[in-house]
Amino acid sequence: MNKSQYDSLIEAIYDAAVMPELWSIFLEQLSDTFKSRGTALHLVDFASLNSTCRSDESSFIQTVRTDPETVVSYERYYSKVNVWLENSKNLPEGELTTSDRLFPVQEFVKTEWYNDWLKPQDYFHAMIGHLLKQDTLTVRLSIFRSKQQPFSADETALFARLVPHLRRSCMIHKKFSEVKSVLNTDTELLNRLPVGLVLFDKCGQAVFVNHRAESLIRCSDGFRLNTSGRCQADNANETRALRQLISNAIELGHGNAMNLHRGNSSRPLSAIVVSLQNQPLPFIGSVPSVALFLCDPDLPLNLDDSLLTQCYGLSPAEAKLAVALLRGQTVSDYAQTRGISNNTVKTQLKQVLEKTQTHRQSELIQLLTTGFGMLAAPAKTVITKI
Repeated sequence: MNKSQYDSLIEAIYDAAVMPELWSIFLEQLSDTFKSRGTALHLVDFASLNSTCRSDESSFIQTVRTDPETVVSYERYYSKVNVWLENSKNLPEGELTTSDRLFPVQEFVKTEWYNDWLKPQDYFHAMIGHLLKQDTLTVRLSIFRSKQQPFSADETALFARLVPHLRRSCMIHKKFSEVKSVLNTDTELLNRLPVGLVLFDKCGQAVFVNHRAESLIRCSDGFRLNTSGRCQADNANETRALRQLISNAIELGHGNAMNLHRGNSSRPLSAIVVSLQNQPLPFIGSVPSVALFLCDPDLPLNLDDSLLTQCYGLSPAEAKLAVALLRGQTVSDYAQTRGISNNTVKTQLKQVLEKTQTHRQSELIQLLTTGFGMLAAPAKTVITKI
C-alpha cells in the first residue's frame, strides 16, 4: 500500500466517526485493502458469548460482504460455538491477533464453527482486533479470508498501524452519539413546552423551532419565519419592533416583550424575548443567542389528568374537572359539556380544593399552572388557517 492509499484509508476512518452512515463504506474500503471475503465490526459479550453484528446507520456496528441471513445465524447461534472467542477474550484493547494463534488448525477443521458457518462462506483465516473494551463487552473487528489467503507479516503490521486510529474513531463516534442522545433529550423536553419556542443565532436567524411554534408558523397568523429564517409579524411595524427586540437581546443582553396582533383572533400572541448570553467562537457553527417564547391564549393546556390523581389523590372525575378549569372552562360550561348538574360540579370542585389544600378557584389555577404548566403536553388542537 502506497502513502496515498494509506492516507485515504485513515481519512475514511475519521470521516466515519462523525458521519456514521460512512462506516459501511469504510469497511468495504478496508475489505478491498486486505482482500477480505467478509469484514465485521461487531460487539461481543464474552460473559454470554452473544454477538451483535448489525445495527442502524447511526452505529459503527456493521458487517459487509456477508449474507444477511448468515449474519443472523451467527448472532442467534454460531457465536456461541465460535472456538476463537474463548482464546481471544483476554486480548487487550488496541491489540490484534490472527486465528491461527487462537486454535490448533488440525482441531479447528473438525469444529462445528468451521464446518457449518465458516466453510460455506469460504472463510478460513481471520485477523482480529479489539478496539474498545468495557467489562465483558468488546468492540471487535474481524477480517475473514479463504484458506488459500493466510495473512502475511506485512499485512499484520499494516493492520496494527490502523488499529489505534480505529480505536480513536470508535471513541469519537461514541462521544458524538452520547452528545446526540443528550441533544435529542433536550429537544424532546423543548417540544413538550406548552408555548412556542424559537431560538435565534447572533444573526437573528432561527436555529431551532419547537412543535408548538411550528404549529403557529403553519397557521401564518401573527408570526412566521421568512425564507432566511428571520421573524415576521402580520404588519411591517410589528416586524421591525420584534426584530429590534431580538437585536437588543443579542447585542445588549436585554429581554423584552410585545404583542403580535392577528387577523383571525381578537387576542394577540404574546412574544417574550430572552437573551441567552451566548458568545459563539469562530468556526463553531450556529448556536442559540436568543429565545423567543410565543404564547397563544386561544390554545389551552392539555394536562394529563392522571398526574393530578397521582399527586393529590383526586378521583378521575375530579381530575377532569381540574383540567377543564385550567383550560378556561367555567363551572357551568363544564356541567353542560359533561351533562351533569351544576351542584354536582360544585361538589366535585369542593373536593378538589380540599385535596389540593387550596381555598378558591384562582388558587387552584395558580397551583396547577406553576406546578404542572411546563409538564403539559401541547394541546392536540390542529391549527388551520381560516
